[in-house]
Amino acid sequence: MDLYQDQIKGKNVVCIVSGSNNDITRMEEIKERSLIYEGLKHYFIVNFPQRPGALKEFVNEVLGENDDITYFQFTKKNNREQGPAVVGVELKYKSDLDNMEQKMKTKKINYQHLNEQKELFTHLIL
Repeated sequence: MDLYQDQIKGKNVVCIVSGSNNDITRMEEIKERSLIYEGLKHYFIVNFPQRPGALKEFVNEVLGENDDITYFQFTKKNNREQGPAVVGVELKYKSDLDNMEQKMKTKKINYQHLNEQKELFTHLIL
């Protein structure tokens, strides 16, 4: 992936997307893959406590002011304590991921980072 990184560093680069297989309906997919590659889009399975305000706490106390939830799929199970949700978060800066994960660990939030689990990630997201 980083084959040309050193050769193009500091230069203006233009990416030309053309061809019949790159129609306008694929632009969201292209953007998504680009954000993932740049380390700005992350997906998690978060086990939220089954109580009012749990999502609000996650948004207010875990996410940074520039972070944005771009995907949320809650799965209600028969577990009275926790309910898993797939959460997609777009970051403004790649470095914000460490801070976000540290906050989840500090708050003892049970989560899995899906970007690091390729088989599960491609099955659930792409």
